[in-house]
Amino acid sequence: MDLEKSTENSRTLKPKIIIIGAGIAGIAAGEFLSRKGFTDFQILEATGRTGGRIWSVSVDDDGHKAELGANWIHGIERNPIFQIADQNHLLQLRHADHTLKRHDLYVMENGTRVSEKIVKEVDFSYGMLIQQCEDFFVSGIPTSDENDSVGEYLVSEFEEKLDKYSNNDRKVRQLIFNQRLLLECCISGCDRLEEVSLSEFGSYEELPGVHYTIPPGFEAILEILKKSIPEKNFCLNKPVKCVSWDMSSEKTGQKVCVECEDGEKFYANHVISTVSLGVLKAACDRMFVPPLPKDKKEAIQSLGFGIVNKVILEFDEPVVASDVFRIHLLWDSQENGPGTDLRSTWFRKMYSFEVVHDHVLIGDQVQDRGTCNGETNHIGSQHTRQLLMGWLSGNQAIFMESLTEEEIADDCIEILKKFLQKKDIPRPKRVLRTRWGSNQYTRGSYTFIAVGSYHSYIDSLMEPLTPVDSDTPRVLFAGEATHPTFYSTTHGALLSGYREAQRIVSLYSP
Repeated sequence: MDLEKSTENSRTLKPKIIIIGAGIAGIAAGEFLSRKGFTDFQILEATGRTGGRIWSVSVDDDGHKAELGANWIHGIERNPIFQIADQNHLLQLRHADHTLKRHDLYVMENGTRVSEKIVKEVDFSYGMLIQQCEDFFVSGIPTSDENDSVGEYLVSEFEEKLDKYSNNDRKVRQLIFNQRLLLECCISGCDRLEEVSLSEFGSYEELPGVHYTIPPGFEAILEILKKSIPEKNFCLNKPVKCVSWDMSSEKTGQKVCVECEDGEKFYANHVISTVSLGVLKAACDRMFVPPLPKDKKEAIQSLGFGIVNKVILEFDEPVVASDVFRIHLLWDSQENGPGTDLRSTWFRKMYSFEVVHDHVLIGDQVQDRGTCNGETNHIGSQHTRQLLMGWLSGNQAIFMESLTEEEIADDCIEILKKFLQKKDIPRPKRVLRTRWGSNQYTRGSYTFIAVGSYHSYIDSLMEPLTPVDSDTPRVLFAGEATHPTFYSTTHGALLSGYREAQRIVSLYSP
């Protein structure tokens, strides 16, 4: 039955839908369809697990999780991820006294600690500069054609602020600023901030409120959404080869064919593609028949899609004091000049080590340090275990993926020895690291608007594919890269899945 039939018939028609990708966008689309009574859909996932770029792994037998993918709920107000986590009691506030005692260390390579006063001075100036970068888009201020990058603007403007300092005062402030640039690279998902468009930087909307982690793991959000979706609707290990979207079957009325790498074909009325922008960059020319429109291909190739990776070190004994939350690494930039090989410098892209877990093991019991009330009479062995997590982006992140875990451990031990001025840093019990760049089903981490691209390209990317002789969309696009203001986030991905599912539901509503 064609969609151009009468409204009365449209009310009873239940289309067949294929969702490509079981990340949060695909799962959100399936959850929305189920909630609206649209049950004839299949979610095709290329890998053997659901979640996509959300990936929580257990680090012990006591339920502690490490996030190999999405790490934070970014903001509270209007954030659907926060709402789901809050309503399902997934958010646990740490004991107040414990939180107040934890602090950050800002340390130079020679072990010198920088005072909090200087850090706050630099942070104030840096925050003002970031706001100025956002104002170009928000206020419609034109940027220079020769200088339309966030990196160039930040560096030139901060250089002026440094003019009133000299010698060590200037150097320390420069190192703090450089460290903030490395952090910003991970936030944006780029190799260098010179890749990020200054004129479009403010198009991203930051939601108000603190950023939360989810103690039971970010995948707990997915499990809640998946409750509405029958298990039979998931089809794992089904990488898609081709989507033929301008065909028609008089017998079934199904107008799209999705062919998988193993040769199996799925027919449907609509397809929701949630594959990453990285995969679209690599495969869009051969993935869609007929080919994608010119403006959509231009958007895919022009938008930025960077690589952000994590290194997680698990230690059987404490490396830093339990009251330390994060070690900020103030690298001496003069020792990381051009011409140096990545094998000896990749780790200099890491801007900090965060203490993710810090708990005391007593016999068979686990007590989170600072969160337990009362005492235990259990007698047994006691020691403190810590997890340290570092982030890095760009070329150094992709190079790290080629190293062995032993090589990563060796390099990280030397970093900790240097910055903490300790000779007895123990070897980590385990090293976890992500490989989002070399993962063929993601090919990177998340989206940014690159120099030479525009915010309007996201509108082109999210535009459905509709045959010239029809007004009914055949292929719809979701995923973080398709959200106009929340790109690069899990809540943007979730909302995009809802958006495209709603688009289909609306076609069949009165």
